[in-house]
Amino acid sequence: MNLRKIKYIGLLSIGLSLSSCNSILDITPPDQVTDVLMWQNQDMVLVYTANFYSKLSSGFSLPHYSASVFNGNLLSNLTDDAEVNGAAFNAYWLGNYDASNSPLNGMWTSDRWTFIRRANEFIQKVDQVPGNQELNQRMKAEVRFLRAYYYYDMMQWFGPLPIITTAQESIDEEAFVERASLTAFQDFLIQEFQEVAKVLPKSYAASDWGRITKGAALVYKARVEMIAERWADAAITSQDIMDLGIYNLPVDYAAVFSSKNKMNTEIILSVQHNENRSERGHLFDSNNQPPAFGGRGGTLPTQNLVDAYQMQATGLSISDPNSGYDPNNPYVGRDPRFAATVLYDGASFRGRAMQLYNGGLDLTLSGGMVGGWVSNTGYYLKKFTDESIQFADANVRSSQNWILARYAEVLLNYAEAQNESAGPDATVYEAINKVRSRAQMPDLRGGLSKDEMREAIRQERRIELAFEDFRFHDVKRWKLATQLFSTTTNPIKKMEIVRNPTTNVKTYTIKNIAKQRIFLNKHYLYPIPLTEMIKPGNKLTQNPGWE
Repeated sequence: MNLRKIKYIGLLSIGLSLSSCNSILDITPPDQVTDVLMWQNQDMVLVYTANFYSKLSSGFSLPHYSASVFNGNLLSNLTDDAEVNGAAFNAYWLGNYDASNSPLNGMWTSDRWTFIRRANEFIQKVDQVPGNQELNQRMKAEVRFLRAYYYYDMMQWFGPLPIITTAQESIDEEAFVERASLTAFQDFLIQEFQEVAKVLPKSYAASDWGRITKGAALVYKARVEMIAERWADAAITSQDIMDLGIYNLPVDYAAVFSSKNKMNTEIILSVQHNENRSERGHLFDSNNQPPAFGGRGGTLPTQNLVDAYQMQATGLSISDPNSGYDPNNPYVGRDPRFAATVLYDGASFRGRAMQLYNGGLDLTLSGGMVGGWVSNTGYYLKKFTDESIQFADANVRSSQNWILARYAEVLLNYAEAQNESAGPDATVYEAINKVRSRAQMPDLRGGLSKDEMREAIRQERRIELAFEDFRFHDVKRWKLATQLFSTTTNPIKKMEIVRNPTTNVKTYTIKNIAKQRIFLNKHYLYPIPLTEMIKPGNKLTQNPGWE
């Protein structure tokens, strides 16, 4: 690829807190720069790196996914943790697509490959940029990480890909490359993340908050090692992150996700957003808050997820007769992360108690509300929400950062990898209990077997990382998706609450939602678009079940 002109001024506002470069402002005209000129100016190259950051996937704004399905909704809607009121996700849930009309065809044909090509060119040219050579090497490592990140992101959906690491000057038969084997592709990603981790700094000044760090590179290395079931390696990598000594768990779980607490010490990597409509503002609150307050109720927690929250006093599952759970007061005494994540009947939100019983304000149509916005599970989403946002102003946008990696995940990664590698030793307990302690939950009981610890870790990941895009990929990684994401074996459940208007006594009934979801073995990977498979000279092989 040959970059003839670089439009760069608009990149200053994508969300990274980039240091200002006065020399850039001296360039005339200021809106366009020739390819030759840019590679002679280190300040401009630094600004250009922001273009690659803009392609990090944000759960609040997913430009490379099918806009008609994911826009405004979270990936959790593909799991047993969440539901959408309506048919928006039917293509995914029912699997009624093929290589010609897959809902993820747009991801393959979007700008992922474009930016892989641009990253290849950047990596080849940045060494020759005059100026501080340490900065050149850091920028090279950043873009090299982002190239590996693009590959990693696509691998999660399509499996191993062609590995292209040189800038291709033209698109012809010579540009077609065979898919790497799964092992070779995983080796490539692990090596890339490891190599850039050696160059990247542990942290940046506040003015560069959001740039890739050593810790971020190691998190992704550990994730690939876990996917590859290289458990001992993943445990060592996670321990390396812990040994950096710069991350910890703030006391307030809910505050970690607040727009007012973006630079907290748990965050390892996040997609930077702001409230500006024309820059990096997003519509999460508008799309997901309860409709009685002006939102559209897009992502709705299920009873399946609610039932997974343990009792705080005992640390036991609500199905355990010794847990202390009272089905007539189902929301009392639960894991505090429940109230931080889910809006339930009686929960305080925006100055009043939620009314999620029959005839309650939050289940009743009024004003300009649309029926499809009202919860069909008996719950709304609390996590990430900004209760101060004013929906009446059409220009208002949400500004929460989307967290791609945080320290609690590292601890849980270590616990899982170490348990699979060496069994439930003291370090496994220490890691998972740190996460539970922050949540004000009791430690796990001692003497767990390896299998019991595995289940405890999976339970903890589901609760701690709820709605952060982990559940879908975790369940696939555990090879449990055909069981957990199919309604024949795991029906999606809701809560119905009937309130007696005379006595105010409420009756709680759990019911199945009458929707079908199907997950077959072939759905572990999405098909490569038919338009790619039929190109003359194509060397790709289709994913199993989609031939």
